[in-house]
Amino acid sequence: MATRVVFWIQALLGLGLARIFMGQAPSDSEKTVHMVVGIVAALLAIYTFRPGTSAPSNGLTTAAAFFPLVPLVVGLLIRSGALGNLPTMGVHALLGIAAVGLIEAASGRRRRLARAESAA
Repeated sequence: MATRVVFWIQALLGLGLARIFMGQAPSDSEKTVHMVVGIVAALLAIYTFRPGTSAPSNGLTTAAAFFPLVPLVVGLLIRSGALGNLPTMGVHALLGIAAVGLIEAASGRRRRLARAESAA
């Protein structure tokens, strides 16, 4: 549950930063908070969905564990100045949305499996 909450907070922070697409630059503190929450979210995803936990693992949970590293790396490259044009930021946003979707899908799958096991 904590992983889902952190990812939704991260998505809302990213939505606030999306005003850069309309020409309004976000403050440095907003970008820093987004970066820190992104690091925490990626680490939580790895911890929550890591292979070998008590819950069954499959391709979906493995993707949920490690895919959030992709938007994190792109975001860190943007933050460092190595990348920074608007199309790259758009790709970063789409990757972040995909990461939230994977976390939601993997969380739902685990809940359904737990419910099925408890009913059996």
